[in-house]
Amino acid sequence: MCYLLPQPGGHDIYRPPQTVRQHVFVREEFRYLNVSRIGFYTLDDSIDCAFNCLSHTSCFSVNLAASRGIEGKFWCELLSSDKYRNSTELLGNKSSHHFVIKSPCSSSPCKNGGICVPSDKNGIFECLCKKGFIGEFCEKDFKSCKDAYNSYKSNASELVTLHFGSNTTSVLCQMGDFGCGDGGWTPVMKIDGNKNTFLFSSGYWTDKSEYNPSGATTGFDSQETKLQTYWNTPFSKVCLGMKVNGQLRFTVINSQASSLHSLIADGQYRPTSLGRYKWIALTDSRARLQPNCNQEGFNTKANRKARVGILGNNENDCRTCDSVIGFGVDTTACGDRSSIRAMCYILVQ
Repeated sequence: MCYLLPQPGGHDIYRPPQTVRQHVFVREEFRYLNVSRIGFYTLDDSIDCAFNCLSHTSCFSVNLAASRGIEGKFWCELLSSDKYRNSTELLGNKSSHHFVIKSPCSSSPCKNGGICVPSDKNGIFECLCKKGFIGEFCEKDFKSCKDAYNSYKSNASELVTLHFGSNTTSVLCQMGDFGCGDGGWTPVMKIDGNKNTFLFSSGYWTDKSEYNPSGATTGFDSQETKLQTYWNTPFSKVCLGMKVNGQLRFTVINSQASSLHSLIADGQYRPTSLGRYKWIALTDSRARLQPNCNQEGFNTKANRKARVGILGNNENDCRTCDSVIGFGVDTTACGDRSSIRAMCYILVQ
């Protein structure tokens, strides 16, 4: 026979005999699981409800009357699922208790709202994570769009919440190859070359403050933004985009760093090797870049400056450069120094 044992906190468990000793039923007092039932019985002894479930291979839990009915019997429902798979269907009532076979999910191993699904093998379970969380126990949150891409395995751009300690930010993750290669690309900045927000001298290049974070959710449009990803997101690639006369072009810099802030904020020059023709190709036929100097990278500085860009000169040196293409230029927030005022985008992966 089965024994009803008192447990701490007022919960009871049904413990079956030795032949099925591994099965334990945990009671949810005055609860009813609203899922499909695979059997219904009226019983003289409530213990028989547990036996009926254990003898049915498709039974995962039961609803049992809290007290005897008019004929002195208990009603018992055998259920095809359990509260772990259907947590939103566990409802309160005054006439029944819910009993579920104890499983690896009983200890609530899944974090951050993840749903625990036990398997048929004893001791094995799977956590189905809510959006924005990954890991065996849903214990890890997304810190970059690369994390989201690796989780979703989709090339569809998606709005994702990134977590940086106690802070969060929502971004439109650009997935797949839109011009910079496959994977998940994390937006960092959007710069309007017709405005002065992100000139070379702007404090936004050196501080850790956001600017219009809602602009991160709107894709490749004209809303300027600077995000927490500027100082929080490590990468091995930087995607640079310029939109000129409605034409959007991209190029990629292979550069590894703990964040874009770590490459730029200290003002130290760090060279890159794209080559002048790739910088020119970012703009259009009106772009002006003189043939010499060609100093490029992060914090390019002579008499002209760019936070990310390339310098050009007529003379065969970098002392008197008259031309520049880049992001955070000294006289133009993004574009070239002469005629190009581009809408610009920086993403990392």
